Amino acid sequence: MSVDKERLSISEKNHILREVQAGNINVVQEFKKNFPNLHWCELHYQKNGDTILHITSRLGFVDMVEYLLLNYTPNAVDCTNCDNKTPLHEAAQFAQYNVLKVLIKHGATVNAIKRADWTPLMLACTKVTSDSVSDNNFRCVGLLLQKGALVNYVNKDGWSALHLISREGGLKIFYLLVEHGLDVFKTTKNGRTALHIACLHGHLNIVKALTSVGLDVNLKDSSGNTPLHEAVLGGNIDICNYVLSKHVNADWSAVNNTGFGVLHLAASTGNKDLIEFLIKKLELNINLPSRTNLTPLHCAARKKQIDVVNFLISLGADAYFRDNFGRCAADYVSY
Repeated sequence: MSVDKERLSISEKNHILREVQAGNINVVQEFKKNFPNLHWCELHYQKNGDTILHITSRLGFVDMVEYLLLNYTPNAVDCTNCDNKTPLHEAAQFAQYNVLKVLIKHGATVNAIKRADWTPLMLACTKVTSDSVSDNNFRCVGLLLQKGALVNYVNKDGWSALHLISREGGLKIFYLLVEHGLDVFKTTKNGRTALHIACLHGHLNIVKALTSVGLDVNLKDSSGNTPLHEAVLGGNIDICNYVLSKHVNADWSAVNNTGFGVLHLAASTGNKDLIEFLIKKLELNINLPSRTNLTPLHCAARKKQIDVVNFLISLGADAYFRDNFGRCAADYVSY
């Protein structure tokens, strides 16, 4: 490609970039006419490296995307920004289905890897709204899978599309991924299953789907947390109730690596409704100590959850109980 950067001033470049963001295809056509020796790759933001193809792909300007890919050689469909994101990453992340089709038609690499090892399919699984998946989002995932997207690819943290869709809660896309060979038992590098993630983020529909295929409700991650612990940390009473009611083998007495059980964790989060639910549902000892003799009251006090401190005391928590460091709840409140 022939490049003469001196013929394009900074002000001209910035003007074109602004007009591209506004969807003005005429300015792109004028650029081609006025600067025949320059490739559109020269039109990019210095800070993040986004080219006009990244911008138009993200914003869904199909005609402009098609024009850029048809009228330049090479078409540079896999150009990358400072994060190694290609235009296909952008289109997938923002559910621009029609742009996605055009990019793939022009040879975009379906399994391109951006910084931190993210594929377009993985990004397509990050913008899902629970139980209201847009048709475009669903179609983007479907097209990527149809064109060979690696459904079980994992990034540097061991996350795959499985963990992302479990975090976002798109059941329709979850089942689509399963149809294409999704490994629902895959764990992240810190031992978290999709069930841990769905429980934390409050997606009961995904929780039901995962437990129905056999995910273990008692499996601990590297911090010793079970899915039930995660549901408590997320303040998700409906999921706690489901796990405890529908899975008789759920070990509600399990403790994590710090020795905290469900009531300790609930007290730390400051969720009075959840505390009351757990005490009634499980008939828990409100003064249950951890291995260092921290009670739920201590946990609430350490987190300065004053309302919860008073609430626990009203339920019979021992305000004078001392842990292994000789501290009572009041000591932590004033600490």
